[in-house]
Amino acid sequence: TCALPILRIALDGHAIHRQLDGVSRYTFNLADALAKTVLTQDELFVLHEADAGSGQLRIEALAQHPNVMLRTTPGLSSATSQVALAAALRAIDADVYHSPYRVFSLLTPIPTVITIHELGMLQRGTGRGWTGRLSQFTRRTQLRITRRADAVICVSRFLRDEFLRSVDVPPERVHVVYNGVDHSRFHPRYRPEARQRAARLLGIEPPYVLALASSEPRKNLRTLIRAYATLPEDVPRLVLAGAGDWGQGEIYEMVEEAGIAHRVRFTGYVPEAVLPDLYAGARCFVFPSLYEGFGLPALEAMACGAPVVASNRSAIPEVTGDAALLVDANNV
Repeated sequence: TCALPILRIALDGHAIHRQLDGVSRYTFNLADALAKTVLTQDELFVLHEADAGSGQLRIEALAQHPNVMLRTTPGLSSATSQVALAAALRAIDADVYHSPYRVFSLLTPIPTVITIHELGMLQRGTGRGWTGRLSQFTRRTQLRITRRADAVICVSRFLRDEFLRSVDVPPERVHVVYNGVDHSRFHPRYRPEARQRAARLLGIEPPYVLALASSEPRKNLRTLIRAYATLPEDVPRLVLAGAGDWGQGEIYEMVEEAGIAHRVRFTGYVPEAVLPDLYAGARCFVFPSLYEGFGLPALEAMACGAPVVASNRSAIPEVTGDAALLVDANNV
């Protein structure tokens, strides 16, 4: 019998260096899972830029797999990133390239897979003046690139339907592959113990209602704050995870204006190791987003055993099913 040829897979790992977010976790866990379950004789090349900190440690952790090769690629995050990428793909003689979070690249002829997490970039208003023209140019470029992809992964059926309405791509090229949860980290915990860890590391005393702090309009934090302000004083305090200390920013102004500053706690940056405890210790997790291509935080909270109140919009009902209390996100 003839041996099968070795497949050389290139993965854009630049997102792993970013402050830990859903896309960063997606990229790292995708590479890690491929290395553990799929690769036998095939090779996975993770393209990244030299960096320091936790992102670099996660990149180096991938090198423990014998079939994973790290390739430092200067310029991957610069304005000339497509040139740097094309040169790197030629250098490793890649058979297929996967961009797990950004639509790339016009300059490489090799088969390309793109993951789409949301279409916010293609849908936002174009604005006025030169910024508006730049936005229009960016949108046209993004659309042109997605048409070139040999395969497109969308992380929900909702997103696939939305994508096909926005981009003229043959439907057979567009596939739904759901995000997953790392159950070795996100799982039900003994609640008093979880609360004690969260209190010790973040200074949060239970009981509390948990939400994610984001000034991005689609996250709908203003409606959440207005709704919480209508609740009686004996309702557990509201913990907003991910915002900095008091003193500046739109979120703090919203809380002050609502007159609930004494009932709201900001955690600042939440370390990756603490996040499951924060979910598990919550009386409930509130996720009122107006738009999500998937909605991973709701899934993570449920995996930790936290009751979830979430928006009934976009992909959230598809992801949570009947396991969350779904509400009209515009109704205070």
